[in-house]
Amino acid sequence: MVAPPAALHLLLSRPWLTAAQLRQAHAHLVVSSLLADRFFPNSLLRSLLPPSPSHSPLRALRLFPRLRRIIATNPFFPNAYTFSFLLTASASLAPLPHAASPRVLVESLHALAILVACDAHAYVSNGLIHAYASCALLCSARRVFDVNVSCRDVCSWTSLLTAYGRAARLHHARALFDAMPHKTTIAWAAILSAYVGAGSFAEAVDVFQEMLRARVRPNRAVILSVLAACGALGALEQGRWVHAHLVAAHGAMAKDGMVATALVDMYAKCGSLETARQVFSGMAERDVFAYTAMISGLSDHGRCVEAIELFGRMQEEGVRPNEVTFICVLSACGRAGLVGRAREILGSMSAVHGMEAGVEHYGSMVDVLGRAGMVEEALEVVRRMPMRPDSYVLGALLNACVARGDTEGGEEVAAMMAELGLDDRSGVQVQLSNLYAGRGKWEEVVGVRRGMEERKVVKVPGCSMVEVDGVAREFVAGDRSHEAWIIDVAEQLERMLAHH
Repeated sequence: MVAPPAALHLLLSRPWLTAAQLRQAHAHLVVSSLLADRFFPNSLLRSLLPPSPSHSPLRALRLFPRLRRIIATNPFFPNAYTFSFLLTASASLAPLPHAASPRVLVESLHALAILVACDAHAYVSNGLIHAYASCALLCSARRVFDVNVSCRDVCSWTSLLTAYGRAARLHHARALFDAMPHKTTIAWAAILSAYVGAGSFAEAVDVFQEMLRARVRPNRAVILSVLAACGALGALEQGRWVHAHLVAAHGAMAKDGMVATALVDMYAKCGSLETARQVFSGMAERDVFAYTAMISGLSDHGRCVEAIELFGRMQEEGVRPNEVTFICVLSACGRAGLVGRAREILGSMSAVHGMEAGVEHYGSMVDVLGRAGMVEEALEVVRRMPMRPDSYVLGALLNACVARGDTEGGEEVAAMMAELGLDDRSGVQVQLSNLYAGRGKWEEVVGVRRGMEERKVVKVPGCSMVEVDGVAREFVAGDRSHEAWIIDVAEQLERMLAHH
């Protein structure tokens, strides 16, 4: 197969071409004998998709209609592989805000595939499911899946399952997973990821145990998901069991950098900081993600000075911090009351590391100042932010006003939130109500509460969690589903106390 010349490649994928340029491209194709190569059009399209270093999905989509005009005599174009490449390009455009109607592109390619009788090919069917799902057209993706029963394969099932998971449609994802004729490791990883992504952490741990009972060997994605679930639940015993299983059955995976980082994060979130440190110290190589997880763990456990020292040590070892690292270390500065150090670190983002501070970093700085009682300085940071403040930034500022009993500042923050449409959150209204109550302004308290009722803003109930015999149990204020279990525990405690 003749490789397409670079000049022709660039010419054909330009945003626009004159008639003369099209004739020039056609002449070049004829002279170079590329038209005789039936694989040439697809090779040219594939060269514009990842993992090619010069990949550009938009250029691939622009190139397709031009190739059809120039190579009208090629009976093999377009074929199933052509649609596979084009649908991949369309799917990659879907998340981009400037992309021109990726939905229309996918629907148009689907129509053309039907016209040339390629729609029932497995490559095309799977490409359509993935492309429709990327455009959030799950009904269309499901229709393709249901219609093309004869060409369904593992990719078809997994693509739709992943799409349901990303859309947090857990009921549909679970029903599809249960109907799968053959559940691969990738399918188990997809359903686990769906539960974790939707915050259904206990169910994710249950799926992991179900997977082991089915004697399916977990891959790295599965381990990362179940460790994230254990960390979110605070289920230390479950996390330890997963770690022990890793060491016993998958020794090499336990030394993997990403898995070790997930273990550090899990142990820190479950309260076992020393174990997190042991895993961190035992890592052969520590990247920015490992350092960030350890810095976050130290900060969350009140070891803020150690977290800041570790931040300095990672840079001495040549590891460049990322945006999340800065959020974690700024949080440590806030908890330690180190306002000056926080200002230095925030300033170093652009001066030393060439990063632009984001809204999260400004929010962290506002929190640092607020914790130190410097409400006016925190307000000034918000006023000078180069971007619009979000609920996190203004929430941190409102917390500072409540802590200091600054009614005037709190009202200014509440007005800013109302202007930005962020005042419909229950936490904002409750904080404002508490601020008024702390100053004895009961009429204002009644006004805030009445406004919450009129706008049907419901206070999010408090919750707590406890791990018993390796099972994490969540208790939500007002929830009576655990009432019988709680009464039973209370009676046992009374009997134990009576004997003493």
